[in-house]
Parts: sequence; C-alpha cells; structure tokens
Amino acid sequence: MHIEEKKRPQGLEKGQLWKIEHGYVYIAELGKRLIHYKMLRQLNQKAVPTSLIGIDALIIFLRQSEAELMTDVPAN
Repeated sequence: MHIEEKKRPQGLEKGQLWKIEHGYVYIAELGKRLIHYKMLRQLNQKAVPTSLIGIDALIIFLRQSEAELMTDVPAN
C-alpha cells in the first residue's frame, strides 16, 4: 500500500512581502505549522501588530486574494 505524503506548499519564506487588493502581507516568522504575519495598508507603515495563523489558511487566503509576491521592494 502506497501512502502519499502531504507536502507543505513551497514558496513561503520569512521576509516575503505579498501585494493584495487593499494592502500588503509581510511574513515575519515561519514555523512548521504556523506563520507570524503583518497586514500593512502602506509599505512605509510602522508599528503594525503581528498576527498568527496556520500556514494552510494563509496560503488559501493568498490564493483567494490573488496575491502577488513583490520582488522589488522600494527602500524606505
């Protein structure tokens, strides 16, 4: 009997910035099952609270939001 392993989706890394319709999602810390993230309205926003969510839930949110990974982040 062959059992397929459930692989964790790749692509999420600490320090990534994702563009969503009404702002940005910044990945602060990445664990085995949970992600610490920040929801920013603007890139230069300071003192944003860090939230915690499951990896799978964040991936679903990013897909539904049609989020785009920002590769060129302007310097503040």
